[in-house]
Amino acid sequence: MDTQQPSCDDASKEKMQDIVSTDHGHGADTEISKADAKRLLLKTDLVVMPLAVLSMTLAFLDKNALGYAAVLGIKEDANLQGQEYSWLSSIFYFGYLAMEFPTLWLMTKVPIGKYIGVCLVLWGAVLCFMALCHNFAGLATIRFLLGVFEAAVLPAMMIVNSMWYRREEQPLRTAFWYNTFAGVFGGILSYAIGQIKGSLSTWRYIFLIYGAVTVLTGFLVFFGLPDSPSKAWFFTPEEKKLAVIRLASNQTGVESHKKFNTSQIIEALHDPKCFCIWVGVFGYAIANAGITNFNPLIIAGYGFSTTKTLLMATPQAAVAMVSQAILTTIAFFVPKMRCVFWIGSALIGMTGAVMVHVLDSETQRNASLAGVYLMGFYNPPWVFLLSLSSSNTAGATKKSFMGVSIAVIYAIGNIIGPQFYRTNQAPKYALGIGSIMCAFAVMAAMGLTYYVLCIVENKRRDDQYGKPHNNAEVGLEAEREDLTDCQNHNFRYTY
Repeated sequence: MDTQQPSCDDASKEKMQDIVSTDHGHGADTEISKADAKRLLLKTDLVVMPLAVLSMTLAFLDKNALGYAAVLGIKEDANLQGQEYSWLSSIFYFGYLAMEFPTLWLMTKVPIGKYIGVCLVLWGAVLCFMALCHNFAGLATIRFLLGVFEAAVLPAMMIVNSMWYRREEQPLRTAFWYNTFAGVFGGILSYAIGQIKGSLSTWRYIFLIYGAVTVLTGFLVFFGLPDSPSKAWFFTPEEKKLAVIRLASNQTGVESHKKFNTSQIIEALHDPKCFCIWVGVFGYAIANAGITNFNPLIIAGYGFSTTKTLLMATPQAAVAMVSQAILTTIAFFVPKMRCVFWIGSALIGMTGAVMVHVLDSETQRNASLAGVYLMGFYNPPWVFLLSLSSSNTAGATKKSFMGVSIAVIYAIGNIIGPQFYRTNQAPKYALGIGSIMCAFAVMAAMGLTYYVLCIVENKRRDDQYGKPHNNAEVGLEAEREDLTDCQNHNFRYTY
């Protein structure tokens, strides 16, 4: 593997050197006080986190909207036949996939906050056009464009996570922005929108309302989300310098603008931990495809009315939200638990899928429905997976590549996943539920493998290089040299 140490551009070097050499009143060792650190974290949480949460919640609402629109009549109004609804679920991710590699380049070249804001505005505008469609061709075209404009959000949020938060802070913040608020409130909002007695079909109002809100949010993010801590409008000049020092011990970098470095991509392709992440993402995507697009249809098969189906879909998302909130909070206070919770959550979700698969939906309806809700544990493994990728990946290009590659595999899994749901198997979808069972098993296996790899590699580094010097000075040096986690001998993996 090429171990040549790449350097960031001259402007970034000068900025970082200025931070290191300046006396901030906290000692020459570039450490900051706990009071300063808490103040910086609070300011970040009050500005960055709400914008991230709002952006991702709308992304989920927009994707989940298709499932609720199916219950409210889009299949009949657009005369969807055979597997056309399943293809509407999949085609979104063809657009998503097509845009990921341009995104990899763009994220190293354009301001990250502005990029997210523009994408939000464009996908919100396109979502409104869903209300004008009357056939499969029109809906498919719009779904493809939605995928194009949403493609940057996930990898961009992973960079935002590592740019603004310390490693131990990231799991809880990931749970906030990769939330299931959309699932919890999507059914309630769809139920409320379903009461609108207008001249349009009810499902069209869902896309018009969600699209308009997304456009407004895009403008808010464009002007409100800073591109890095050193450019934060809510920090004083002194706080901007302290923010960089606070995050330096991550040793994963706090600036997104670096030279594109192909050797860092090659390094990722040789890293077995990255492959664990990718395979785990694929398993999650298969499960997500079914749960996101077919959960309302599965629940409708239990014999509930249209309006009650919308409400009965809500508890599954509540299970996801509560479980990830509890587990990520524990992980914040108890170190080295992320892989344990990743594995445990996947096994609980698999138990739910097995219950749905084997129990009779008529004679054992309540138990089978409980299995549907237990599948809400599909989300915690994903949250821990994302936070581990953010925490354990260093190097500007490698971080961007990991974010984009995760999004690419996520898209591929979501393209394949809906095809397991055959129209002639509705509403039980035996093949589809079977795919979810396998997906949970894959997620659990990858969590265990990742756990072992991190422990073994940390021990190898301790034996070869001794205990790490994990302080701000070391982190700032890694930032200046744009070192990856493999190149930096002081780096130790969290798990």
